[in-house]
Amino acid sequence: MWPTNSARAREWTLRGIKILCLVLIALAGLQVRLDDQAIWKKRQNVWYLDRNRPIFASYDAFYFARMARDWQEGRYRSGKPDFYRAVPDSYLTDNITYPFPVPLMSFSAEKLSRVFGIPLERLDLYFTPILAVLFVLPLFLYLESLGYTAAGLLGGLVGVTALIYVIRTSIMRFDTDSLNLFFPFMVAWCLSMYFRSSRPRLWVSLASFFSFLYYWWYAHPHLILVNILLFAGLLRWERGCLEREDWLALAILVVPNLWYLWKSPVALGKQIYEYVVAVVRPEATGIFRDYPNIQQSISELQHFKNLSEVARLTLQNVPLFLLGLAGTVVLLVRERRALLFLWPYFLIGLLVFRAGNRFAMYLAPFVGVGVGFWMDLAFRQGRKRLRESTLHLLRLLGIVAVGIWILASQKSTFAYVATPKANAFVVRDMVKLSRILPPRAWIWSWWDYGYAFQYLSRRGTFVDGGHQLTPKTYYVARSFTTSSPREARNITAFIATEGLLGIKKRLKKGTTAAALTEAISRGELYRPPDHPVYWVFTQDLSPKYGWIGYFGSWDFRKHRGRYGFVWPLNPCREMPQKILVCQRGVRIDPITRRVFLGHREFPLRGIVYREARGVNQRLWGPEGMILEIVSSSYGRVFFLVDDPTFRSLFNQMYILRQYDPRYFRLVMDDFPFMVVYEVKF
Repeated sequence: MWPTNSARAREWTLRGIKILCLVLIALAGLQVRLDDQAIWKKRQNVWYLDRNRPIFASYDAFYFARMARDWQEGRYRSGKPDFYRAVPDSYLTDNITYPFPVPLMSFSAEKLSRVFGIPLERLDLYFTPILAVLFVLPLFLYLESLGYTAAGLLGGLVGVTALIYVIRTSIMRFDTDSLNLFFPFMVAWCLSMYFRSSRPRLWVSLASFFSFLYYWWYAHPHLILVNILLFAGLLRWERGCLEREDWLALAILVVPNLWYLWKSPVALGKQIYEYVVAVVRPEATGIFRDYPNIQQSISELQHFKNLSEVARLTLQNVPLFLLGLAGTVVLLVRERRALLFLWPYFLIGLLVFRAGNRFAMYLAPFVGVGVGFWMDLAFRQGRKRLRESTLHLLRLLGIVAVGIWILASQKSTFAYVATPKANAFVVRDMVKLSRILPPRAWIWSWWDYGYAFQYLSRRGTFVDGGHQLTPKTYYVARSFTTSSPREARNITAFIATEGLLGIKKRLKKGTTAAALTEAISRGELYRPPDHPVYWVFTQDLSPKYGWIGYFGSWDFRKHRGRYGFVWPLNPCREMPQKILVCQRGVRIDPITRRVFLGHREFPLRGIVYREARGVNQRLWGPEGMILEIVSSSYGRVFFLVDDPTFRSLFNQMYILRQYDPRYFRLVMDDFPFMVVYEVKF
């Protein structure tokens, strides 16, 4: 009797310690995210729209917030046109609609916001971080059920503290990544338990339920299709001949999810092509092949990553990273049947070496799993030599020691601080647009703030984060890059009346992209639009003008453009002999007319002053860089530009506020944060 009770007490004590470790891991994940709040509070005047509304830290967050706001205001109509997006195409076609159903993240956050009586932005200080750490539970339960305690715990620890995952699930991120590990691991665990439990129907029902939630959350059906195919394949492998219970299990898994699974084969094929076969090229493909590929400007898609780069994103200790990677491969092969449902997510994680940084968030937990596997393997080998109670104690001590080592290695994670995608001045100006622009107005600007304008300004945009990879973005860039106000007006009018539909129609008839662009620019296709259009320049566009200039100057014959050059110099200070010393080691000597960028030296062509009474130019030579000194209500702002950029409408209308009144009317001047013009048709 006593030995039995003693054994039971030890078992419960061991379980309690494991639960405690799991809770501590979740708390560590919360800590590295929530500790940013102290810094946000100190910078409240710049990072908050008002006292209760911090500003989102990702572009997509504004999209999901807008879905929640539209739902709250009764504007949301699943399957009906979404007139905020991709104008005028959302008016011309039936393809740009509100998703069905309303995104689960938007729906749930809106309900919680209403329950707690706080703005959505205030809610997201906790909403995303809390959801982000939940995946440690199914991952641990999955591996613990197979006897791999250390693998389950350390997999969770590396996962929640990986730099890339912290970046993508930080406070104010408000993105689907917060549960994009939880749902896959939960579905995988439930499917595996079907083969090892006395209640298989319960587990397959849970897998079906979480698959349903996964699609409602992420709206990508292909991973669920992979799970179903693996489940069917394992059934066939295990059973040989499927029995009635197995057919019922497949029905439970498939039938409730048929409403979206029919799209899965195409979606799966497309994803494999994009991330495994295709490589980012300078030109686009298909009917738009002569236009520049806007994906070039997305930095995370630009190059293959080596081991040290991937380690920096996951576990910032290269030897430990390699040990974990090797351990994962051994474990997945060793337990290939039991862990079959984890293979797809491990392979997705490996895509980080070829494609975007975000895939590293899938790889990170597996690196920790691999490290823990070697400890579990040593534990199993030690059973022959030591008492089991001693072994359990040693393993737990080992987990704690390695956990501390992992945390000490994640220096970049603890140093990382999430920052908003726009400052309070820009965001307040966006809100102001909702009051001063006509309700039917459309906003012509670069794509990054498209979702933000839709959410805060409540006006339609031509391009945004979901519609930026089309020629419409090229034409926005060309209008900013040209020096001709008339050409810019003609481009705006064509896109505002015919949109992407008009571009496609003419290309299909055999018109080349170059000929179409010439016709648009000359005004041969000019027709005044029905909606008023407003050009909006924002502070973030200056450092982005390199790519804007590149796309806008695209040579259709050579298939390349010329990078624009706008270098924001603030802060700057004047030294003796009128030498101007600015950030990043920039020195400008107006006496010798030289510009020093680090170790490089360039001629200074001239200085342009923009003051309240107008623009004063002092140009000395035909070549070199131009220093622009702009007075504003916020102080003097300094820029360095090259000659083509100096002549561009971007520079003339945004930085210098010089415009042709025949084609534009200045509506708002809050330089450098926002400058707005109405296009005169």
